[in-house]
Amino acid sequence: MGDEGELAGPGRAERLAAVCAHLEEIREDLRSGPGGDEGPAEDVLSVARDGGDVVAALTVLHAILQAGGDPQGLDGYTDHAGATRGLRPAGISSARAELVYLCPAGRCARYWWPQAAAPVPHCTIIGSTLRRERL
Repeated sequence: MGDEGELAGPGRAERLAAVCAHLEEIREDLRSGPGGDEGPAEDVLSVARDGGDVVAALTVLHAILQAGGDPQGLDGYTDHAGATRGLRPAGISSARAELVYLCPAGRCARYWWPQAAAPVPHCTIIGSTLRRERL
């Protein structure tokens, strides 16, 4: 399938961010899928919480979601699918002014843009609120 090569770099962080941000939806999809079990998502969480390499667990979860009828697997849950927000064109100030919230452990690519009156989301993997950074 070639997915493991993708997971060696940014793909791993993107897919781990998808699990963090969409865990309940993924669990529901797994329960209604052919296996009827959310174990593959729990395996990803367990490995990530233990600080291990999540590549194998993410590969299994991705494949199970695909086998359940979702051709995009984990890639269908990403929030930004290759967005380039944050790049500055020439002539634009490089002062760091825009706020963004990131993975508290710096292990995945999850991010969240602040929204009026919305609470900062929590990382479902380690339980902390996302960390605040300036771009």
